[in-house]
Amino acid sequence: MKPLTVLIAEDDLLSRMVLERSVVQWGHHMISAVDGESALKLLRSRSVDVCILDWDMPKVTGVEICKWLRTQTKTPMPYVVLITSRNHPREIQAGYEAGADDYLTKPCDMKYLRRRITIVAEKIRRQEQLDQASKKTAADETSPRSSPADIYLANLRLLRRKS
Repeated sequence: MKPLTVLIAEDDLLSRMVLERSVVQWGHHMISAVDGESALKLLRSRSVDVCILDWDMPKVTGVEICKWLRTQTKTPMPYVVLITSRNHPREIQAGYEAGADDYLTKPCDMKYLRRRITIVAEKIRRQEQLDQASKKTAADETSPRSSPADIYLANLRLLRRKS
């Protein structure tokens, strides 16, 4: 599995250290921010695959970062996990409406977080494979040596790979 780049934005030192250590142990690249403002600066300057955001941070909240991310035209959009002690259904709904892909309450279940990150890594890997197969098929279709039968067989092989 290809390592992901994971941004951790958490103002609580102990929580941030636990998250950082876990992400690195799981084999991913990690960058971290001590507040929402620092997280936004990092997001503006580099691409990340996953954002783990504390809801309640100084300067800019995790929810505000979610909203900002969803207004960006960057592709691919990072997978966003909000982590918070807020657990009222209205607050959970507000987190999802702001653009979070997932929502965890503190203390965070690290097994669940690891599984979510693993799923994101697998989706990215599959998308890269599909993109490569599409490029290969497109190149095959434009090749002067490709007959209609060759193109048909290439498309069948592509469909079998997708299954």
